[in-house]
Amino acid sequence: MKKWMIAFTATTTILALSGCNNEKGDDSKVVAETSAGNVTQAELYDALKKRFGEEVLRELVYEKVLGDTYEVTDKELDDRLTELKAQLGQNFEAALMQSGFKDEDQLKQTLRISMLQEKAALADVEVTEDEVKEYYEGKKEDIRASHILVEDEATAQEVKKKLDEGGDFAELAQEYSTDTASAANGGDLDWFGPGKMVPAFEEAAFSMEVNEISEPVKSDFGYHIIKVTEKMGSFEEMREKLEDELRRSKIGQETVDAAVEKELDKANVKVKESSLKNTFEKEEPTEAEKTDEQ
Repeated sequence: MKKWMIAFTATTTILALSGCNNEKGDDSKVVAETSAGNVTQAELYDALKKRFGEEVLRELVYEKVLGDTYEVTDKELDDRLTELKAQLGQNFEAALMQSGFKDEDQLKQTLRISMLQEKAALADVEVTEDEVKEYYEGKKEDIRASHILVEDEATAQEVKKKLDEGGDFAELAQEYSTDTASAANGGDLDWFGPGKMVPAFEEAAFSMEVNEISEPVKSDFGYHIIKVTEKMGSFEEMREKLEDELRRSKIGQETVDAAVEKELDKANVKVKESSLKNTFEKEEPTEAEKTDEQ
């Protein structure tokens, strides 16, 4: 996930409380009762505001300001979520919980704002025809493949038989493959070009058609069953995708920050709540962040 994705903790709760807080001015509404005294809605709201206020205000302002100029469609959002799930594989649910998201809806809200930031940064990024053509020339032989790696030929033949009988490649990769990193993603190895894999694997993979599944292929790592899932199309077929990749490769944290700051300046953002007045003040980068940028 892009590192400029802003953190998201308790936003939904605060938004709900904010809405309630404005209803009939009933700040004394009790949200929890104890023998030692009650906790009111106002107390809870104030506590959450102190702990998460700047973070949530920043997110809300980004959504309003950036959303007024740029659009993230439901399809774009769903595609990004699918991409994230593919990257995390079986670790997706654990990562969701560890990041403080209650469910996918909360994650999608943060993804949407991250994508709005990204679109703001991409607005002024251009690539030339020559750049796209050069990029294509360097990738035109690339393929995308998945594999199931096992230790011995007998197991490989067992897996291949299950595949021939209609077994799901991704599920069998998760069950059998000793390459745990790719197994978590259903065996997916992503895109790669010539010279990136061991010779036996490469020889088999580059001779296959899309969706073809190989016989067991022996290498120093064991026995591979390979499935080619994608190949590069013609330049015209791939132009839009490659242009998008190139543009994205030209933006980073500094570009995104500058683009968002530009949009906030145009929107004339003024924070009226005194306790949150420093929310949009620039922060000097730490020494560690300066080192990372270098």
